[in-house]
Amino acid sequence: MKKAIITLCACLMAATSFAGNILFESFEYANHDLETPVGWTCDDDSWLCGYLEKDHNRIAHTGNWYAFTATNDAWMFMPIYLIEEMQYRFTLWAISEGDFQLEIWAGSAPNAESMCAQFLATTIEKDEYDKVSAYVENVPANCQYIAIHAIANGGTHLTIDDIEIDMVEQYTFEAEAITGDTAMYPGSEGHFHFLVENTGYDPVDITMHPSNEFFTNFSCQHNGNLGMTIHTEPTEVVEVTITGTLRPEIEPGTVAWLDVQMTIPCNCNTAMVTFWVTPLDITQVDENNMNVSIYPNPTTDFVTIEANDLQQVDLMDMTGKTLSSTAAKGNSIRMDVSDLKAGVYLISAKTRSTSSFVKSILKM
Repeated sequence: MKKAIITLCACLMAATSFAGNILFESFEYANHDLETPVGWTCDDDSWLCGYLEKDHNRIAHTGNWYAFTATNDAWMFMPIYLIEEMQYRFTLWAISEGDFQLEIWAGSAPNAESMCAQFLATTIEKDEYDKVSAYVENVPANCQYIAIHAIANGGTHLTIDDIEIDMVEQYTFEAEAITGDTAMYPGSEGHFHFLVENTGYDPVDITMHPSNEFFTNFSCQHNGNLGMTIHTEPTEVVEVTITGTLRPEIEPGTVAWLDVQMTIPCNCNTAMVTFWVTPLDITQVDENNMNVSIYPNPTTDFVTIEANDLQQVDLMDMTGKTLSSTAAKGNSIRMDVSDLKAGVYLISAKTRSTSSFVKSILKM
């Protein structure tokens, strides 16, 4: 039931979230070189589109169409209805020869006199592409067109491309689990990995809140740092590792999980990842091991397995995945575990006298 509820919540969140919902990426399909860009209108051909054979874009999947102007005062207009209650991000890349004032406006008709809301105003003065972005929280009523306005301040040529308009909240983020279902011994330490992406417009600090119903002794690592709060920049993706100890009193065979809830200071958005864990019964896997020795345990570099008439030794992780398999000759084998990450692993071995046995080792 818990898993079904989490899945339903995730579906509802996905259906109502507008973060990253790109409305259009203009100029990418202009298809008429040295004419007004498709979908735009302008007076006296003050804006034209062009195409470069080589990939000059910063966004790998987009094309090579761009818009440019060499006019002192150039407007172009695109019909797009902006909803008052929504929040928008306007992003484009620009390069100029000399200084240009670059503006983004919205209004009721495709002319300069009808433009009533200015969303962006900046000076382009570089001879290399510069990213320009603006976040708009309050859109006035009756905005049915957007406009790009360029004013030459001694400049001779302005080029823009990769323009995007998308719906995005100021502070929002998403989380995705990397670690799948796993098995652990009560009292052992587990490592749980997930990704956090800042999908909003502004930087935001995200704080982790791991649940303590089944786990304790938590720590959190991200970008080489320790701490339950991580700082993220817009579009940044951070890999996070939560480490926790499965409580020793947890009964083997029960269903256990670790919920990691994430919050931000404004409390306007939250996310959660869930890791499912099966507690193992160490007495069941050790019942045939009276004549087996595995040492040193814990270990850092090597582990030796000793038993009469060894045939094969497998090294597995806690999900049961085989990491290495070695045919044994005699009564002992020495395994190199120096490349393993710290954690709990399983040694499975076969002998002539017993079908198999399993023991756990702790890699420091």
